[in-house]
Amino acid sequence: MKKPHVYGDAGFLYIPDIALSVPLYERSRAVKGQTIVDRENSAELFRHFNGGHCDYIADHAKQGFDAIKRCHIGMAAVIQTPELAHIYQCVAAMPGTNTGTNLVTCTGQKLTAVKWADLCLYCCNDDKGKSISMIFFKRTATMNRPIYKVVT
Repeated sequence: MKKPHVYGDAGFLYIPDIALSVPLYERSRAVKGQTIVDRENSAELFRHFNGGHCDYIADHAKQGFDAIKRCHIGMAAVIQTPELAHIYQCVAAMPGTNTGTNLVTCTGQKLTAVKWADLCLYCCNDDKGKSISMIFFKRTATMNRPIYKVVT
């Protein structure tokens, strides 16, 4: 049975081809990013990571976010809020490293330097949180209305 779409304070991420739908939340002074990631059925959306161009979405692999490892080039993803829907297309999938201060692709490029993608999804591949899977998307369209029904 398909899980219903539910909004977080930053909308939700939906990847139809892998049936992944997760509410998105942004960190604040009151809520740390790790707290968001540790909660069941929530992922962290970090806009313009450390001043870079790329946004990222992170969650624990063990909470089902490891499904992103099945993404491949050309696959679609949507970030929807009550007002609009951003549509993305996967442009790269690769292993990477979490250095603690930055995310680094297998080619050595820091996420803060990535200009060829607009969104990076990532989850850890090990218990230490160093080895990660990175899935990159480019925004292809924005609709000025939601496109999926949401549970209220």
